[in-house]
Amino acid sequence: MPDTILVVVEQREGKLNRVSWETITAGQAIAAATGWTLEAAVVGRGVASIAGEVAAKNVAKVYDVESAKLEPYTPDAFAAGLKQFLTSKQPKLVLMPHTYQVRDFVPKLATSTGRTVISDCIGFKHEGGKLVFISWRQGRGWR
Repeated sequence: MPDTILVVVEQREGKLNRVSWETITAGQAIAAATGWTLEAAVVGRGVASIAGEVAAKNVAKVYDVESAKLEPYTPDAFAAGLKQFLTSKQPKLVLMPHTYQVRDFVPKLATSTGRTVISDCIGFKHEGGKLVFISWRQGRGWR
């Protein structure tokens, strides 16, 4: 089974956050550089139409992660829902848009899954089989 990149697409009240397209584009670039499979997940309630919109892009699969507990948005519900989903899918890399909502729930999610968060990335390099992420704050790569 190939390694997977998962983009968590942000929506609020049934509307796609446009910065999610930038995150999908970044995922497509990383997938092209690494040969990994790109997938996406739309989290919330009543998000099937957004999942359909994302499926029209160059992604292998789109997951519709639906629950009544995810609307309205709360950081605890999103962290718990995504933890359950990510634990079942085990992607190699998870990408999320740079938004206030993500900044709100991702620390809790990362802590609960034992994963590391690299924020404020503006680019990447694929060197020697490893990804190096570039942060706008540091202007240097992290491995």
